[in-house]
Amino acid sequence: MEPGDCPRPADQILISLSHHVGSNWIQFPFAEMLGAVTVQSVQRAMSLLIEIGRQPGGLVDLANRVALPTSTTGRLLGTLELTGAVARDANGFYRIGPEIRSMTQTEFVLDLPPIAQPWMTRLSDQLGEAVGLSIPSIRTTTTRLMVQAPNPVQAEDWTGTEIPLHGGVIGLVSLASRSDEEVDLYLAGPLEQNNANTVADPAEIRHRISHIRSGAPLWTHGEWIEDLSSVAAAVRDASGEVVGALYTYGPSFRFPPTDRAVAIGKEVARTAEAISHELGHQTSIDRTRLSA
Repeated sequence: MEPGDCPRPADQILISLSHHVGSNWIQFPFAEMLGAVTVQSVQRAMSLLIEIGRQPGGLVDLANRVALPTSTTGRLLGTLELTGAVARDANGFYRIGPEIRSMTQTEFVLDLPPIAQPWMTRLSDQLGEAVGLSIPSIRTTTTRLMVQAPNPVQAEDWTGTEIPLHGGVIGLVSLASRSDEEVDLYLAGPLEQNNANTVADPAEIRHRISHIRSGAPLWTHGEWIEDLSSVAAAVRDASGEVVGALYTYGPSFRFPPTDRAVAIGKEVARTAEAISHELGHQTSIDRTRLSA
């Protein structure tokens, strides 16, 4: 847009939004979805996003917090939900959605690994296996940090490897944190298979998500990388959003030992909770057990 040009409504929307989120331009089709959108509507939507970012909430709660009528708040939340800016959880609370989370991914890529590394090193020493940290986006998750096992023979470094969320437990723990509507949207998309072990059946994926949500460890075996077994746990930020997956893995012929599979899964989960605690998430971890 040239200096002196009168901004169109869509331009005004982008200008208003970019004022709040810096150089990250939100490319949501607000103008198409709302028709004659006003700057006031955008400002109200931003107020809602800011409040949801501070603390997820229900419709009435959020309407009170932004001092808007419930009907107006409902319409705005409906549009934000359709565009992926917000999402509702199982309790009906509105949380920051996948589109906004994907824009803030860069911050977590920079901040999360330094916080996680000491805990990952401790876990690797304890288990005698490699430990990784993967960061999810809308449909994939990418390993950003690896800690090698304290063994003469080193595991392959998977840093930078990207897999779809259904491609193993590393992605499934992130997918399990999303609302049922978000899961349905993911499963409606392409479900790539990397090998014969990759589970791509929507019903089976939903069953696995239910298993993870129950709090039980889930092991996957050779589903994206053949002959490797892995278990993972979610890392959460202060708002409770899943921002990473902590995992350990080893050759399927010896890992995990049958009598230690559950214990290893629980230890990975406890370490993920400790990292989450460092990020400000309120957890019920037994810090005495972790420091033992």
